[in-house]
Formats: sequence, C-alpha cells, structure tokens
Amino acid sequence: MVEPFYEYWEDYDRWFDRHRNVYLSELAALESASRGVPRPWLEVGVGSGRFAKPLGVDVGVDPAEPMLMVARSRGLDVAGAVGEYLPLRTESFGGVFLVVTICFLENPRRVLSEVSRVLRPGGRLVVGFVPAESPWGRFYSELARRGHRFYRYARFYRVEEVEELVRGVGLVPELYVSTLRVSRPGSEEVLEEPSPGLWHDAGFVVLRALRTP
Repeated sequence: MVEPFYEYWEDYDRWFDRHRNVYLSELAALESASRGVPRPWLEVGVGSGRFAKPLGVDVGVDPAEPMLMVARSRGLDVAGAVGEYLPLRTESFGGVFLVVTICFLENPRRVLSEVSRVLRPGGRLVVGFVPAESPWGRFYSELARRGHRFYRYARFYRVEEVEELVRGVGLVPELYVSTLRVSRPGSEEVLEEPSPGLWHDAGFVVLRALRTP
C-alpha cells in the first residue's frame, strides 16, 4: 500500500497544484468541521502536509519517508509510523484527522481503534473522504479498475460504511460538512463554499465524531 507513495511522491504532491480549486474546496470543508476541536491535533496519514500545514496540525505520522521529507520542509512536526500501531500515549490528543487516508488503509478498523485510544474524552475525530457513491468516487474507482498507480490500491467507502466504522470503535458522529457539489470529473473545477450537513451529491464529505467520556 505504501509503495506508490515512495516512488511517485512528486506526482502526488503536484496533484494539489493541478487541481487547486478542488484542493481548496476540500480544505475549506475541513476547516469548517474542525472549529472548536480541542488541541493538540494529530494527522494520521499526513503525507506531504498539504492539509496539515494550513490547518495548523501539531503532529503528523505517515509510513512513507519521501512524503515526510516534504512535510518537514513545510515546517511540520512529523514521524514515520503506521496508523495501526501509533507510537503515541493514550488520551494524548484533542483532535485526530484522517484526510483522504481511509481509502488507502489496509485495516481501517484497527486504525480507528488506535485513533480512539489516543483521543482524550471529549476529543474529536475528523475524517475527510470521497464517498464511493459520489461522481468523484465513481471516477476514482474506474481509474482504480484501469490500474492507476495510486487508486488501484484504494477502496472507496459509502458514507454509511464510514459511519459504521467510526461507531464501531465507540466514537459518536456529531456533524457532517460537504463540498464538491458543483465540480465534476472532467468539467471545470471551481472553488466551492462548504455546505453544512450531508449532501448526497457531494464529492468530498467530512465526518466529525466525538469520543465520549
């Protein structure tokens, strides 16, 4: 799963420049969902830091060292680790972010269990993902079928599947934010304001969930 992020890390990072309006729309949705989330913040699957840097994430982990080198060059505090075994203290974070990461996880239940462990009571998980049933999810799934260097390793989840995974580790979904309701694959990509709530035409959805005491 990690291999393409070693070999093609430059292509991954350049995607954000080639699709700037999509990226900024996703970032705006994450910013909206993260308001009021207690600190410190951790991003699991921080990659090159494209989301962590503008969000102000405190610590990031990722298994791909080339990506971590880019994240460090952006001034981020990051370390090599896999989400299934986080080398972090129990109940040490107020917020944990998983941004376009859940589709690449080999064992999402194990990762979410670790996320729940490192969250403090009253902390929040913020998951940003591309729903399988959305136009973007169908587009990426077709690229995966054709053997795309990144997406062939991905599994895209329906919204209800992500919510079930989150509830399965004892976290309580409390809000949704949606975006990419106008931009479609192959058409003009526009900068979009986030839409509060779950919109089933959205190509990017953010789910925030609470760790109860």
